[in-house]
Amino acid sequence: MSEAQIFKRSFLTTYSQGVIVMILVSVFFVHTPILLDRLNMTESQFGLAMLFFGIANVITNQLATRFLIPRIGTTNCLIISRLVYAFIPFIIFFLSDYFWFFLLFIPWGIAVGIQAPSIFTQVAIIESKTKKILNPIFVSSFSVGGIIGASLSSLVLGLSIDPKLTFLILGILISLSSITLFFFGLPSKYDIVNESPKFTLPSPSIFLYGSVMMLNFAAFGIILNWSSLWLIKDILAPIYLAGSIIIFFQIGAIASNVLASKLIKNLNEKIVGPYLSIIGSILLLLSIMTMNLYLIFIAITLFGFFTSNVAPIIYRQAVRVSKKPITVTISHVSSIGFSGLIFGPAIVGYSAEKLGLTFNMYLLCVVFLISSSIMAYLMNQKNMAEGLSR
Repeated sequence: MSEAQIFKRSFLTTYSQGVIVMILVSVFFVHTPILLDRLNMTESQFGLAMLFFGIANVITNQLATRFLIPRIGTTNCLIISRLVYAFIPFIIFFLSDYFWFFLLFIPWGIAVGIQAPSIFTQVAIIESKTKKILNPIFVSSFSVGGIIGASLSSLVLGLSIDPKLTFLILGILISLSSITLFFFGLPSKYDIVNESPKFTLPSPSIFLYGSVMMLNFAAFGIILNWSSLWLIKDILAPIYLAGSIIIFFQIGAIASNVLASKLIKNLNEKIVGPYLSIIGSILLLLSIMTMNLYLIFIAITLFGFFTSNVAPIIYRQAVRVSKKPITVTISHVSSIGFSGLIFGPAIVGYSAEKLGLTFNMYLLCVVFLISSSIMAYLMNQKNMAEGLSR
């Protein structure tokens, strides 16, 4: 098998992992209204669990980058992390006490902390070897998984299927998908092994790129965690439409990710990244003001299309400007980015309880406006610096 075929197979395998994990995550968060009622849990308590998920995630992210990935490689790290969290949602729906729910979010955060730098490092390796724009295409795997998960949720909720059965099947699917990584994942000779990086602080530019990612992760959490509850409580939509915002958002995101390469070549990363994101945020803000379900569906689809390439462009820009190894750069950006999962859920959970879920949807738009403006500034500064150096 040629190197080109090996990298194509490895990328498709990695892509499938993104799809499957987002099916699990999407189904879990669409079931949030049931979970809150089942455990008699407030929005703040749910946000607190997500806070500790984020803390575990960020700490493990750094440890995995410096100790685990260099010793066993990204493919093995992905297999381990997925086996750790595969059945956690299934176990959660057996619980009747918030304390155990809270505790289970910590190992889930640890597992995702291993998975995140591994999967994005793997994509960056394949991208650098093939000289192709693959990061936006890979990110579309999350959107595909999100649509499948939200659609599946609407089906199982409409049919009143027991969540335990749903998450048992999904846990088995995650476990089986890990086997495909073992056989078809990135071979060890191309992987990053025995390249243990020293601890370093991110440069100012990498810190700012990571901060944009942090704001985006915190804001995306509103769509994923709270949009289902918002539709049912504030818009008064029926339960089978609980996952519809996620579906429409992901439809727009998939279209954007698939077209990303052409969009970037015909326009440029600055337009495709921050400028379109600003437009999408304004459109969504205006639609929420109407509280019209159909206008919101149209606006959230456009929002997904206009914002979904921000994260892959951040990774591409960061790798391009950084003088450090790919693993370190990816770790710095993702660690700072995932810190949005530390303070984001806690703030959003509190504001949902005290100020209402609609306030959170407005907050989503404002945060994206701010983060996109920072990203545009960074990219303008980079272009100015390149112009001066010529």
